[in-house]
Amino acid sequence: MSKLFCVSKQLLTSKLLLSLTLILSLILTNTALADYKPPKNPSSPKTATGSNGTRTNECTGNGKTTLTALAPFSYVGQTASLQPTFAWFVPNSPTREIKFSLYRYEDGKPKFLYTKQLQSSPGIMQLSFINEKISLSVGQQYLWQVALLCNPNHPSENLIVRAEIKVVEIPHSLKNALSQTKELIKRSELYAENGLWYDALAESPNKTSTLILLSQLTKIEVKKANEIPESADKKYLQQQILQLQQVVDVEQLLK
Repeated sequence: MSKLFCVSKQLLTSKLLLSLTLILSLILTNTALADYKPPKNPSSPKTATGSNGTRTNECTGNGKTTLTALAPFSYVGQTASLQPTFAWFVPNSPTREIKFSLYRYEDGKPKFLYTKQLQSSPGIMQLSFINEKISLSVGQQYLWQVALLCNPNHPSENLIVRAEIKVVEIPHSLKNALSQTKELIKRSELYAENGLWYDALAESPNKTSTLILLSQLTKIEVKKANEIPESADKKYLQQQILQLQQVVDVEQLLK
């Protein structure tokens, strides 16, 4: 029985990687590849990250997609910006309130720092801190959360996703390279090559470039999932992998 389970899991992984490869080949036409590489020796999440969006309710729309954080889960994604941009995917459903929250780790525990209420819009949403009165600190790790308020009278029905972000010092060589170009696609590639996920995604100039980054992240997460033993964390990661793949599939159809 265990052998059959292992074979089935390997087949699922193979199919997912094949699907990602095919999607990349379709969306790469006439588009430069933002080659995202994970940072060397990244931090591990301090809090259980993931989503409660596997259950189906009125917020999940057609049920094929759900609220998804567009960020790494197997390790902490990095940014060199003190006012970064956060991104997530909202399922196709009526407009609802979204609550974005940010927590700073102090003594290993998340302490509330900031919140903002937004109106949902189906598809990829972003929140940039550039226009907000808040700045993060280099070397600090944060937890961010997005809650889609499905039913004000029943908070347990809210869809919630959590991910973490770490602010790092920008490498001198990258800073010099960025000063020499204003092309968004080139800047996105430079950030991606240096492991700065949040900055690469924020500088992405169009949907095609964004889908490339998401497909690459999904492939990286698949490999990470295959390297860790069975656990609750692995289940959350596998769930995130499937959700990222669904986001790419849905957004590709809408191009």
